[in-house]
Amino acid sequence: MKRRMLFILLCGMAAGVFAINPLKYHRENYRLHDFGIAIGGYDPTVLENGLDDFVMQMRMKYLMDESYSGGEGALGLTINGYYLYSLNDRISLGATVGWNGMSHYELERMDFYQDDNLHWKFSSEAHAKMKARAFHLMPTVKYTWFYNSGISLYVKGSAGIYYRHMGFDYHKDGETIHAPKRDILFAYQATPIGIDFSNGPVRYFMEAGYGASGIFKVGICCKLHRIWP
Repeated sequence: MKRRMLFILLCGMAAGVFAINPLKYHRENYRLHDFGIAIGGYDPTVLENGLDDFVMQMRMKYLMDESYSGGEGALGLTINGYYLYSLNDRISLGATVGWNGMSHYELERMDFYQDDNLHWKFSSEAHAKMKARAFHLMPTVKYTWFYNSGISLYVKGSAGIYYRHMGFDYHKDGETIHAPKRDILFAYQATPIGIDFSNGPVRYFMEAGYGASGIFKVGICCKLHRIWP
């Protein structure tokens, strides 16, 4: 529900911008090639699909019972880049590729023992970590609806795949076990609000949206090969 509300809010903000300044467009020229790289945060819910089952399977397989204490936390970080080719002064087509990372579960069992002086101490007998990583590849379309010499506003949409890697690292008594699982998931990105600014071919940009490339991200882009009307 929260994700739907966020998406509706972003779409509403984009519609409001159009209503205030509908398709005002002063683009006197444009550049044929557009390269960019960005970093941002994303909602890692998609990568968590099936992760709980994977964790349970690993616990059962390696006899990790309730005596293990654990911590859970999601790190939703994405780094992505894109290339777009301008079909005309408004529409560009290309692709976005990126990396999504999150760490999830850490489990540890502590055993108590007595040393030579009969003092109670404890040691870490076993430790396990489960994490999910993914690469995404998505064909992308961009529509630039406002442009002047220092700023442009646009919307973007992408759809493609995640290649997900769920990893299990288990350490016990000097032994290390790696048990990965890989699969493919559907990936998408809706970006109703995008802005790039600066003069010249190298520009900075910010985007707000939802999906594999991030809820909010910032980056730098380079636009080459100017086309005159």
